Amino acid sequence: MKKKLVIIGSGPSGLVCGISAAKNGVEPKDILILEREKELGGTLNQCIHNGFMENLTGTELASNLIKAAKGMGIECMTNACVLSLSKDKVLTVISPESGYLKIQAEAVILATGCREQSRGVLSIGGARPAGVLSAGAAQRYINLKGYMPGRKTVVVGSTEIAFIIARRIKIEGGTVICVCEPKGAPLADKKYIKECLTPFNIPFRTMHNVTKIYGKERIEAVEICQLDKKGKPIKKTKEKIECDSLVYSCGYTPDVDIAIEAGMVIKRDTKGPRTKRNNETTISGVFASGNAHIIHKSIDKIIKESAGVGINVAKFLQRQANELKEKENEDSAHNDSEDKE
Repeated sequence: MKKKLVIIGSGPSGLVCGISAAKNGVEPKDILILEREKELGGTLNQCIHNGFMENLTGTELASNLIKAAKGMGIECMTNACVLSLSKDKVLTVISPESGYLKIQAEAVILATGCREQSRGVLSIGGARPAGVLSAGAAQRYINLKGYMPGRKTVVVGSTEIAFIIARRIKIEGGTVICVCEPKGAPLADKKYIKECLTPFNIPFRTMHNVTKIYGKERIEAVEICQLDKKGKPIKKTKEKIECDSLVYSCGYTPDVDIAIEAGMVIKRDTKGPRTKRNNETTISGVFASGNAHIIHKSIDKIIKESAGVGINVAKFLQRQANELKEKENEDSAHNDSEDKE
């Protein structure tokens, strides 16, 4: 299979890149969006809260973008897992419907998003029983699967999603004992405290962290300690709290497994691919967008960057087409000259 543009990932970045490229000269039929999940939309599908773009829910924004992409005639393939990407832009893909595929692309956009970090939890003493999970996993269980992660929950971290999942657990009838943040101030905007914690009487403790987990098969309790200015636990403040779930949010990192295997240079500070100003990576014709490039603070910034990447890719493909045409003309002129001789 051959395509001018293949986009890996159908979250907001991937969909906007495809729409933008189509609006700027790339034929929609020449664009293919690959998604490893059953449905398009990425993590937007599990975000049922509002605050996206014009105060939409995540699911509403996903629905609008999917409708726009399909309405333009952009091809989308779900249940498609990209195994590898070569330097000459050949993608190896598997899917239950299409089997094993090799796709030759003229340009590729990495819109694989990000993954949650777990380093903050790995340093906590104790076992890893059931009931210890990331905020993203908890959100997926509740909003997509209809399962509660627990009935008595302690949340560690103060990212946007940490506050949102604390509120969600409370709304669904669970108890959030407290939200702990090891630093002296929340990582997310303070408006999330007013919107997610204060109305539901959820305690928020800064300079506190979980230092031990109790339980074998299932989490039974956690130990919480106040931290000093250097971030070390103050032993006399140890407090054992009974709970059946611990939800953590330690930030995000770009999902760059495909980029690393392809041989792209990864930046130490952002953990994403090194790119030029037009978001082209160290492999010619391969671009990075959204949280696969750098972790963005808002969906608005992802949308803006992705629209720009779509334009840049369209320019790249047009430039490639022009160069190919010039070469063909030169070859034709050369052949004509030889015939005359």
